[in-house]
Amino acid sequence: MELFPTRGYFFCRYCSSFHFPETTTPDGVRVLAAAEGLACPACTRTLSTALLDEAHPVHYCTNCRGVLLSRGAFADVVRVRRAWAAGTPAKPIPPGPEEFERRIACPMCSRQLETHPYYGPGNVVIDSCGECHVIWLDFGELTQIVDAPGRDRGGREAAAGARNQWTPDPVSARPLMNRGAGSRSRRSRIDLLDVLGSLFER
Repeated sequence: MELFPTRGYFFCRYCSSFHFPETTTPDGVRVLAAAEGLACPACTRTLSTALLDEAHPVHYCTNCRGVLLSRGAFADVVRVRRAWAAGTPAKPIPPGPEEFERRIACPMCSRQLETHPYYGPGNVVIDSCGECHVIWLDFGELTQIVDAPGRDRGGREAAAGARNQWTPDPVSARPLMNRGAGSRSRRSRIDLLDVLGSLFER
């Protein structure tokens, strides 16, 4: 059967049948299938193709529950989840120095991921690949970001408006396995749009 990752189902062109996996995790991840050739950077198990929040194609480790996602998907998930967050925000905990010493490889290009602070809420240290435009999140890091205090937390109406106007970048919308092609000028244009978008959001 052929996997359609952005829609979350399998389709057989031979018999025209569908298969809809029902494996949503408490993290908002719905596992679809194993992603051949991609190993988890944290525990080396095979990553699975999945959907995050029923909208974003990601790769997910069913063992350590880490997530590999595009930068565009990461920004959208954080914005929407924080806007819909309820309850008392959690006080951010400063990261330990050992969190900056980890060295892991990008599952897509095998280059060493850049380990750096996420310059948003939550005091989280994340790993990213500038070549593949992806971010690796360990289990619990997205929750820390969403639960951190801030003025953008709980603004559901603003999130709904942003969601209605949001259109996925062609690169971010493609399954992660199909990325990497394209000129450097194309990548630079995407980076510039990301920077401008982040400036206007503030």
